[in-house]
Amino acid sequence: MKTAESVSQTVEEYLETIYNMSMEGEIVIGARLAQKFGVAPPTVTETLKRLVRDGYVEMDSKRQVRLTEAGYQIAESVLRRHRLAERFLVDLLGMEWHQVHEEACRLEHVISGKFEEQVILNLKQPTTCPHGNPIPGLVPNARTYLSDCGAVRLSTLAPGETATILLISEVVEDESALILYLHQRGLTPGTRLTVVSQGRKLNPDDSEESVVLMVDGREVTIMKSVAPKIWVTR
Repeated sequence: MKTAESVSQTVEEYLETIYNMSMEGEIVIGARLAQKFGVAPPTVTETLKRLVRDGYVEMDSKRQVRLTEAGYQIAESVLRRHRLAERFLVDLLGMEWHQVHEEACRLEHVISGKFEEQVILNLKQPTTCPHGNPIPGLVPNARTYLSDCGAVRLSTLAPGETATILLISEVVEDESALILYLHQRGLTPGTRLTVVSQGRKLNPDDSEESVVLMVDGREVTIMKSVAPKIWVTR
C-alpha cells in the first residue's frame, strides 16, 4: 500500500472530501462527488475503482462509499496540513480568514512535517483552522468532533433559539465563495446569534427563502440554503 507521501493529489482530494462528508454525517455516493468536483460521473466511478483497489475506500451494495482506516489516515494527514496552513496564513502572515482556503489547497500537497511542527510551536498547539474545523492530531478525535461538541446545523434551530457558531462546513462546491458570503455578514466561528425566523421570504419576488438572525443587536439575513452549512452549539 502507498504511503501518504506517495499518493497523487487527486487521491488526496477525494479522500479529504469523503472524510469531510462522513464527518458531517452525509452519505457519500459517486453522484455527490461528481457534483463536488465538477466532473462527469464516469470520471468519479473510475477514480473510486482505483481507491477501492488501493485499499483506501470500500463500497457497499448501495454504492455508498466509506473510508478504510488507511483512507482515514491519509485524509487526516492532508487535512492537518491544510488547516495548519490556513492558521499560518491567518495568524502569522495576517491574511483574512476568507482569503486562505485556496492558498491552503495548494500548500497542503507540498508542505513538510517540519513546517507543521513550526506552525504548531509558534501558534501554541492550535486545535482548529480559522473556519472552526478541527485539526487532526490536535483534538481528541477529529472524526467525531461535531458530536463531541454537541453541534447541530443552524437550519435545525427554531425561532428564538440562541447559539454560537462552531464551524463552517467544508462540504460545499465553492468553499471560498461561502466563506466570503459569511464574512461579509460577520458570521464567523465564535459569533453568538439568535434565530429570528426560518424560511421567510422578505419580498414576494424573492426566488429563495431566507433565515433571519440577530447578531450583536443587528439583523442579519442569509439564504436558507446557507444555514445547513453553519454548525452551531446551543
